[in-house]
Order: sequence, then structure tokens, then C-alpha cells
Amino acid sequence: MFDNINFEIIPNTMDALSLRQNVISQNIANYETPGYKRKYVDFENELQKALSEDSALTLKVNRDQHINNTLSLGKIQPNIQIDDSKSLRDDGNNVDPDMELVRMTQNTLKYNTLSRLMTYAIQRYETAIRGGK
Repeated sequence: MFDNINFEIIPNTMDALSLRQNVISQNIANYETPGYKRKYVDFENELQKALSEDSALTLKVNRDQHINNTLSLGKIQPNIQIDDSKSLRDDGNNVDPDMELVRMTQNTLKYNTLSRLMTYAIQRYETAIRGGK
């Protein structure tokens, strides 16, 4: 009944963006911590892979015992990775607070856009349920 984009992909992506916001905040908070390595959230690559696999030929199943090769987009999880790149600082910390603030702003814009898309999708269903009134 509900489509994958609005009620599966968008909420999962919003969850990943929320996690990314927390990770960026941790990076900024640990800017002064010697030896701290920047962390980042990898979600878009996994989502892209899943979407390209989802367009492949899928098996039709009508019983739970059948082999199901359809991908559940809800199973895609964001991964927190550690950036092992070299540090320009003597203490080994590789966090650039200016870049983290840029990433945070980009992340916030993405989250707000998806939030609006989700709101519009819900409003469309509400309009259909009320009969266009």
C-alpha cells in the first residue's frame, strides 16, 4: 500500500542523518583531544548498492518457506567509520572544526529536506483518506 521511497527509504535515511549529526558533534567536541581520529557515517554507499540491487530481477514468493531474494531496505544500517588519514597536528588529532561545521550544515539541510518530503507524503495520504477535502 505504501511506497518504499516515502515510508521506508526516507525514514531510514533520516535516522542515518541523525546519527551522522551526533558523530559530527562528537568530532567537534573532541577537537582538543590528543590522538582523537575523526569519525564519519557511511550510509549513502550502502543505500545506493541496495537500490541498484533492488532493480535487479527478484523472485516472487507466496510462502514464508520460499527463498526470498528481495531486499528489505529497512535492513540497511549506517556504519560509523574512523578516518585514519594523517593529521597535520602534532598531537595526532585529525579533526578540522571548520570542515565539520560545513558537514553539519550540509547534513542539516539534507535532514530538513527529507523531513519536508515525508510531511508532504503523509499529507497526500491524509487528503486521499478524507476524499480530497
